[in-house]
Amino acid sequence: MNLGELSLPNRLCRFIASKKQIQISLITNALPETAKFDPFRMRQVIVNLVTNAIKYSPLNSQVSLKAEMGSDEMIKISVTDHGQGIRTEEIPLLFHEYGLTSSKPTNGEKSTGLGLSIVSKIIEAHGGKVQVRSEFGVGSEFSVAIPA
Repeated sequence: MNLGELSLPNRLCRFIASKKQIQISLITNALPETAKFDPFRMRQVIVNLVTNAIKYSPLNSQVSLKAEMGSDEMIKISVTDHGQGIRTEEIPLLFHEYGLTSSKPTNGEKSTGLGLSIVSKIIEAHGGKVQVRSEFGVGSEFSVAIPA
């Protein structure tokens, strides 16, 4: 699979972002030409992460999508927003089915609490890991890493 195809947010992400005047920036650094993974599922991971970032970000803000090769031979994909962030004590809820937190979408969007659970299952099936860093009131970074 060519990684260039994977790292581009699809039209759905850009359409959703445009409704809130959110800019999506893309940074790719030193990615291998190809890698072995399920392209459909990895696109699903990216779409889930990017649309979540949009959903919890304020109008006229920015979401960053970064894909790079780590020194540990892992492909790392991270999505950063400057939204409301997540309370530290609620972070463990994020990757469980229906694991809703007190953070609410910023423009009346719906949240089922399934997206990050799906992300976690897909990444674990690829032998990878999911991480989140968040500061309440400042924003969040969700990152996934899979073997190249």
